[in-house]
This record gives sequence, structure tokens and C-alpha cells, in this order.
Amino acid sequence: MIACVLLGLTPIGAVVLLKCYQQYQAIQLEEEQAAKSGLRRGEVLFFNASWCGPCRHMKPIVAQLRRQGYHIRDVNVDSNQKLAQKYGISGIPTFVFTINGSEVHRFSGGTSADRLKSLCSNAAYH
Repeated sequence: MIACVLLGLTPIGAVVLLKCYQQYQAIQLEEEQAAKSGLRRGEVLFFNASWCGPCRHMKPIVAQLRRQGYHIRDVNVDSNQKLAQKYGISGIPTFVFTINGSEVHRFSGGTSADRLKSLCSNAAYH
């Protein structure tokens, strides 16, 4: 019976892994293209989790800045463990500021909308 359950779940797991891998490849390709073109493309990675209180507090602030045109990517550490590992995330919320895929600054913990906007003031992030 256990074997039947495992055989039934295997295709689902394979599809999920394939989708994650495709998303990872797309991000890598995008970063490589930005680096080749010489553009100073900045992005802020907002590492968070749904169960994290301070992260939930930061979500509306991040959404507001996104609507204002800031390049902030929401990264759930539970579903994007490889990216969290790549950047050595040990606590959340953590904001990692990157230019052409390379980290230039980071900070952990919650903050005000004004402070986050100030940190994103570099033209590469807007």
C-alpha cells in the first residue's frame, strides 16, 4: 500500500521539481543577459515566509514600493530554498540588494516604508 501511494505521488513531485528548475534557469538566463548587456540592473530580494510575523508586516510595504516601480522580488524561503542557500539566508525577513546578480548590500529585520524606500533609492532598483 505504501508503494502505491509513493508511486502515485512520484509524478506530482517530478512536475513540481521540473517547474522549480525551469524557474531557476529563467532567472539565471535573465541575470546572464543583464550582465552581458552591461546594464546595471538592480533587484532587491525580499526573503520571507508566510508563517513569519515581521515578514507579514513588511508585505504591504514591499507591495507599495513595487507599485511605485521598484524592482523587489518576493522570495518565499520555504519554496525557494536553493536561492535562500545561495545568499546564505539565516534569518527573515532579509532584504538582499543585488546589481547584475551580485550582492551589494543586505539587512535583516523589519523596517519602515521610508527607510526601505531610501535604501532602494539607487537608480538600479527603480
